[in-house]
Amino acid sequence: MKGKRIGHLLALTAVLALAACGAKVSGTYTGPGMDLEFKSGGKVVQTVMGMEVEMKYEVEDNKVKLITPSGNLVLTLQEDGSIKGPMGIRLEKKK
Repeated sequence: MKGKRIGHLLALTAVLALAACGAKVSGTYTGPGMDLEFKSGGKVVQTVMGMEVEMKYEVEDNKVKLITPSGNLVLTLQEDGSIKGPMGIRLEKKK
């Protein structure tokens, strides 16, 4: 049960790393306790509490969809380039 919750949290975080409308997402986005590293081939690695989970993602308009075994998590790409997720989570691109 605990593992599923961590998996959901990781999936949630991953979606936060999107680019602007019609743009591609790349690089690492970081937020409170979580990082999303977008890689080529539609893959993203989410790191939460030292645990890494690799999943697929898709970008459509200003939405980033993280595709997980337990369902899809949809995050919103903000105008400033940050990603907004559930419960007000905000991820910013690492420089």
